Amino acid sequence: MPPVITVAVLLLPVLSLLLFGLDQVEDRWVTRPSKPGTARVRRRRRVRPEHR
Repeated sequence: MPPVITVAVLLLPVLSLLLFGLDQVEDRWVTRPSKPGTARVRRRRRVRPEHR
């Protein structure tokens, strides 16, 4: 087998695993839906100035 074909055959599984891994990363981290109800709303109390 010529060396070009050997390199191509060896790179094919590596590239397909890399593509699959990047797809999984994108699904988990980039397009992760925010879960409603888990984030608490923080309300700050307004500090009223003291009248003298």
